[in-house]
Parts: sequence; structure tokens; C-alpha cells
Amino acid sequence: MARFTSELVAAIAITLLLPAAVHAQITRFDLNVVESPALDGQRFGDVGRYERLRGIVEGSVDPSDPRHADIVNLDRAPRNHAGRVEYRATVEIYRPVDMSQWNRGLYHTVSNRGGAGAAERALLEHGFAFVRVGWQGDLIPNDTNIVAYLPVAQHADGSPVVGPALEEFIFNNAEPRSRRTLTYPAASLDAAGAMLSVRTTQGGTRKAPADLSWHYVSEREVEIAKPAGFDGGAIYEFIYQAKNPIVLGLGFAAMRDAISFLRYQESDGSGHANPLAYEGLPDAVTSIGISQSGRMIRDFLYQGFNEDVSGRIVFDGIHPNIAGSRKTFTNYQFGQPGRWQKQHEDHNYPGDQFPFTYTTLTDPISGRTDGLQERCTASNTCPKIIHSDGEAELWQARSSLIVTDPRGGHIDLPDNVRVYLIAGTQHGGGPGVHVATTRRGFCQNLGNPLNLGQTRVALSLALHDWVAKDIAPPPSRFPTVANGGLVTASAVAFPKIPGVTYSGSYNPLHLHDHRSMPPMQGAAYTVLVARTDVDGNMTDGVRHPTLAAPIGTHTGWNLRRKGFAEDQQCAGTGSFIPFASTQTERQGTGDPRRSLDERYPTHAAYVKAVSDAADVLVADRLLLQIDADAIVKQASSSRTKTEN
Repeated sequence: MARFTSELVAAIAITLLLPAAVHAQITRFDLNVVESPALDGQRFGDVGRYERLRGIVEGSVDPSDPRHADIVNLDRAPRNHAGRVEYRATVEIYRPVDMSQWNRGLYHTVSNRGGAGAAERALLEHGFAFVRVGWQGDLIPNDTNIVAYLPVAQHADGSPVVGPALEEFIFNNAEPRSRRTLTYPAASLDAAGAMLSVRTTQGGTRKAPADLSWHYVSEREVEIAKPAGFDGGAIYEFIYQAKNPIVLGLGFAAMRDAISFLRYQESDGSGHANPLAYEGLPDAVTSIGISQSGRMIRDFLYQGFNEDVSGRIVFDGIHPNIAGSRKTFTNYQFGQPGRWQKQHEDHNYPGDQFPFTYTTLTDPISGRTDGLQERCTASNTCPKIIHSDGEAELWQARSSLIVTDPRGGHIDLPDNVRVYLIAGTQHGGGPGVHVATTRRGFCQNLGNPLNLGQTRVALSLALHDWVAKDIAPPPSRFPTVANGGLVTASAVAFPKIPGVTYSGSYNPLHLHDHRSMPPMQGAAYTVLVARTDVDGNMTDGVRHPTLAAPIGTHTGWNLRRKGFAEDQQCAGTGSFIPFASTQTERQGTGDPRRSLDERYPTHAAYVKAVSDAADVLVADRLLLQIDADAIVKQASSSRTKTEN
């Protein structure tokens, strides 16, 4: 009874303080219609046309608010006359020209490296208002990107903050000299204050051979003369004394405050109307983050920003997509939000350490007890969560740690979480077409064309229905230890395909102590990957119709070719390895996988197999009918099988 009483008192206090707290947070929300109709004037079903609004939101935060206590260097940021720290951010909104067609849903997309735009056609036809808010403060603004304008930390006397920063460069070329831009300016152009090393792989020995040299071109640029004996995939590590760290963690607050304004306020303190105030305010607010942005929205949740300064929920639902088990290198001194830890790249940056999943666990390696929902649980602001990854995230982003403990044991997820693994896809998916548009680049195999976005759209609509209508989404569909879908890389029974190397290479993870630079490395976490069938295709998760009726092997991994760190993972690229056309052809090469003519007696049989698989996914709400029709049409027009 005492707890109930204290919560009631707190709720009353928050209610009494609400207008002042919110109006003090957002000082100006001023957007203008810059294009109407937008999107080339296209009409989207009954919703009709959209228009685009763009402008700058201005706000300030109270450094003494406990919600801001963990924003790194906030105490060193300049303050205004009221003792608050100010920020600005770009905001872009697409809304129906006829707002009577608005579905009252706010669909927020976390901007990826400043990217702008609306959404897929299927979502536009549902009548959402689409919003992007700048959060990344280390980008150079232009007329089209979405950025945050955040303060630079400084000492009380106005002198610059100086500290060590690490840059990792992989040039992927054979040029004898290359230049790279530094994220932060060098505190001094004296080369004695910096250190450059090179190594062949992440686990390789750091070396400084006599013919490796470098110099500052300016305080923001270095030029490196490459040594003999290292190929185009070599890793160059540059540690230097940097200055002027941006208070990047304030970008989380900027996104929080802008969305809170849009969902809770009719106007700002200066009288500017909320552009989504139409016969009321949004009823359902969801956010999707893809890749870097998916890592950001997980970090946003983990660091407690789904609670606004008045104690209210910000996003009702979030959809981290292709983020794996990682967070971001954002809320740190000299942070670099664009860093992306993969098997061959960026291992020595924070943002990939425990906790990994939405269940609170005790990590036997670090000794910590934590989970991504610890803070939102304490403030009663946890959203409904749909987490979706592709197969690449198992190999490159340690996605197994979403559904296992740090030792690889099965865990159960909270009731507000659903997880989906889109089988056979590379990072971000491909265009959905076949060999003609795939390339090898510096990879050994053709890139993987299998589409991932079609399932992502279906899941986004399922999240909205879960939030707005309390319609439960499809059951989780993710490989686990319990269902046998997760195995060690050495246990994958990948077929021996002529000319294809399966090395079992995946992105490992160790406990890191970032108090040193580069960090000290501790014990390893258990990272698992996907079980495959006799063709090398994933057996579990959501199987796209063109994976359920395959014309080749689709994987979430690829390897670098000779001259570019041979046999290391080829970034986020997957592989497409076509089947032979005939039994005679495959037997002649020694390919163990059945040929096309052994699988599909006619082209019509192939199209029917694709169509049947699409129908199942539509019934399971994992694919929209409009996309199913497009997939079947593509299969019908493909020349993957000659008519018999």
C-alpha cells in the first residue's frame, strides 16, 4: 500500500509540473512545408499525396536532471543564461496532404548517417506520418541530410578538452599512399604525439615497419605511405591526441524531446503549432532503426531515453532491424557513431559489450547484471519491441546473443519482445533479382540478392497493429539453441561446393577493457550461427519465397579475395552460389547440390513453388500481399529454368 501511495503522489506531482517541464525542454519547433505534393506527386492508395516539411527544432536540457546524469561531458558543455545546455536538430516530416486520411500513427525512422526520406510504398499507403529527427552530431550538415547540432565540450576556462582518440583505416586498394579524414581535430600537429601501426587481421600483431610513414595534411587529415608486405585489406590503427569532443550523447535527448513534443504538445512555447496536431495528436508512436540506426535505437532504450523529462513514454513500439547484439559508440568522449564492428573491422571501439539482449542476465565473464530494458522497467516506459535481423547478423553482429546467455545457453525473452531472423540474407538484403546484378568486388563469391526489406515492412505494420490495436504480432521466428537452429560455426554442415571456401569465419567477441587504447582483451563470449540444409541454406527463421524455392545457395557471409585480407569476412556482404542447370553439368563439376532440372521439372513448377511459399508467409503476416504478388511476378519472368 505504501508503494502505491508513493507512486500516486509522484504521478500527481508530474501532472502538476507537466506544462512547464515540457515547454522548457523544446524551445522552438518551427517547420515549413517545403514540397507539396512531395514524392513526385504520386498518389498512395486512398491516402492520396504526401507533402514534406522540414526545419530545425531547438531545445535545451537541464544538466541537473537525473535523466541526463550519464550524458558524457554534459557538465563541460556551454550553458545559457538559465543554466541549461542547448541543442538544435533537423526534423523532416512527410504527412498526407489530406490529413483526414492520416491513420494517426507516427512512424519514426532513426536517420542512418544523416539519411532522409519517407518510407516504402506499402507503408505510405497505410497513411502514417513519417518523421526523422537529427541525432548524430559528428556529421557535416547540408540541404538534404538529417543532423544534430550539438555543443563541443570545453574546460571552465574555455580551453579545449584534449584526450586520446583511435582511428582505424582499411583502404581496400593497392595505392601506395592514401589520405583519411580524422573524426576530431588533432590537438597538435607534432607527430611525436601520435602512433601508427599496421596489421593483417584483427588478431594480427601490430607492426610499425621502417617503410610505414605518415604525416598530418591538416589537423583533420592524415596521409599514410603504406609499407611493403601488406595488402589492400590491411588494418591501419592511428592513435592520437584529439581535441574538441562533441557532446554526442545529447543527440539521444534531442530525438527524445522532438518525438515527445510531437506526441504530447499542441504547440511550442513560441506558438508554433505541432505539425501533427490534427483533430488531436498521434495515437500510436513507433520507431524503426536499420543497421547503424538499429544499434542506436537499442542504445536509446538501454540508456533510458524512452522516458521523457516528464516521466512519460516516448515510443510505444520500437523495431531494431539488422542491429544484431550491438549498441553504438555514441555517448563517449570522442565517440564515433558511424563505427560498425564486423569480423575484420572496428573491434576496438565500445558499443558491442554486455548487455546484449532484452532479458536481464548476469554475465559470468564481466560479472555484471544488466539488460537493455533495465531503465525503462524502472520508469514503466518499456515499449513493445520487434527485433529483426538477417542471416548476416549471425555471422557479423553476434545476433545469437539476442536469444542466448553469454555462454551460449538458451534464454527466454520478455513478453513485450518478439524476434525474427530473415534467413539467407546479407546485411540489409539485396535487390531481389539474380545473378545479372550481383558483383564480387573484393569478395570471393557473388553478392547475395535475396530481399530482406519485404519482411521488414510486414513486421513494421505488425508492430503498429500491436501498439495501436493490441493485435499480437506473429510468434517469434528465430533460430535458437532450444529448437536446434543455432550451432557452432564448426558444426555447420556446409556442402563442399567446387570453388567455394567455407572457413567457419564469424565475428568473435571478447570482454574489452576500454580504459586503455587499444583496449585490453579478456575472455571470449560464445557466438553461434545458423544450421543449414544440404544446399547450405538456412533452415530456420523467416524463409523468403525465393529461399524456400531456391535457385542457389544464399548465405549471410562472404570472404575477401586474394589481395584484400584473403579469407577474412567480406564486410556485410553475403554469397549467392547458383545451382547448376542440369544434372550432367553439376556432376561434371562435382557439385553435390541438386541442379535446377532435378528440382523443378518445368518453369511453371518453379513458379508454383515460389507462389506457395509466398502464400504461407502472407497467411503468417510475415509478407504483404502486394510484395507476394511482386515476388511471384518476378519468378514468372525469370529465366532461371528453361521450359521443358
